[in-house]
Amino acid sequence: MGLVRFLLALAVLLAHMPTSTVHFIHGGLAVQAFFVVSGFYMAMVLDEKYSDTKLFYTNRLLRLAPAYFAMMAIALVALLGFGLTVTSSMEIMEATYTNPLSAIVMVLENLFVVGQHWTYWFMIDEQGALALDPYGGMPTETSAVAFQALLVPQSWSLSLELFFYAIAPWLAKRHLRTLIAIAAASIGIRFLGYLMPVELPLWQGRLFLPVLFMFVFGMLAYRAMPLVEKLPRAAHFAVLALLIALIVGLPHTGWSGDVQVWMVYIGVAIGTPFAFAATRQWKADRWIGELSYPIYLTHLVVMAPVLIYEWPYPTWTAIILTLALSAAILQFIERPVDRWRQRRARGIVPAASRRDIEEMAPATP
Repeated sequence: MGLVRFLLALAVLLAHMPTSTVHFIHGGLAVQAFFVVSGFYMAMVLDEKYSDTKLFYTNRLLRLAPAYFAMMAIALVALLGFGLTVTSSMEIMEATYTNPLSAIVMVLENLFVVGQHWTYWFMIDEQGALALDPYGGMPTETSAVAFQALLVPQSWSLSLELFFYAIAPWLAKRHLRTLIAIAAASIGIRFLGYLMPVELPLWQGRLFLPVLFMFVFGMLAYRAMPLVEKLPRAAHFAVLALLIALIVGLPHTGWSGDVQVWMVYIGVAIGTPFAFAATRQWKADRWIGELSYPIYLTHLVVMAPVLIYEWPYPTWTAIILTLALSAAILQFIERPVDRWRQRRARGIVPAASRRDIEEMAPATP
C-alpha cells in the first residue's frame, strides 16, 4: 500500500509543477483518492487498535500536527526571509494581515487547520477583507482567494480529514446498510451542486458532506477484508498492479473527466484492501508510503526557489529536494512522535491480538 500512497503524493507534486511533462491522475483527484485510503485505515485502527475514542482523537492529532507545524515554520521563514512562495505574494499577505478581522481569521486557520477548506469560498479584496464568492475558488490576475493567506495552503485537505476523524468512531460502529445509506446521501448532496448557484468544483471538493462518501467508501472497503484475505496472493498483486496502472495511466486514456473521477473513486475503494493484503509485510513499502504525508506538505515550499530562481532540470530538482526534505521530516520529527503514539496505543491492545497495522499511513498525502 505504501507505493500507492507514494504515487498519489507524487501525482499532487507533478500536478502543481508547471514544468512537468509527466502527469498521473489530477492532483485534486489524488487527494480525494487519499480520502478513500484514509477511510480504510481509520476503519481498521478503530476496529483493531482503539477502544478508547479519546486516545484515537489525540493520536490522530499527534499524527498530523508535528509535520504540519514544522512546515508552517519553514514556510514562514521562506516567505518573510526570502520572499519565496508559489501560491501567494507579500502584497496578498500584507493586505490580509493588516486587516484586523481577516488577520484574526487567517491566524486561527493557520494554527488550528479546521475550516481551511472554506477559505476557497472567500476572496480577498483590495483592503484585505474576506468576501464570500461561491463562483470563485481559484485566484486570477486581478483577484486573490483566502487560501493564499495560508502558510501551508494544501492543508485544506487536513481540515476535511479532521471533520472525518470527528465522526469516524461513530461511523465505524454502523451497520453495513447504514454506511451505504450515508454514502448514497453524500453522493446525492454532491450532485445537488449541479442545481446550486455555485462553482461546481467548490461544492464537490471544498465542503465536507459532498466528500463524505469518499471516506465511507474506504470504510466499506475495510469491511471486505475478510473476503479479500481468502483470495490467493496472486489476486492481491494483480489488483495492486491494476490500481497502480489506474493512478499512472488513467489521464492517457482520453476518457472524459467525469468517467475518470468515478473510476478513481471506485477503483481505489476496490483496490485498497487488495493492495494492503499484498504489501502489509513489506517494510520497504511501508517506509515509501510514510513519505507521502511529508511530500504533500513540503512540495510547494520546495518548488518556490526552483521556479523563482529557474534552477536547472526544475521538475527533477523539485522531486529530489522534496524527497530529501520529506525524508528528514520523517526521520527527525514524525518517527520520534510516532514511537510515543505507539506506546500510548500499545497499552490498550493486547499484544496477542495486535496485528501489523500501518498507522503511519492515514494522513492525507
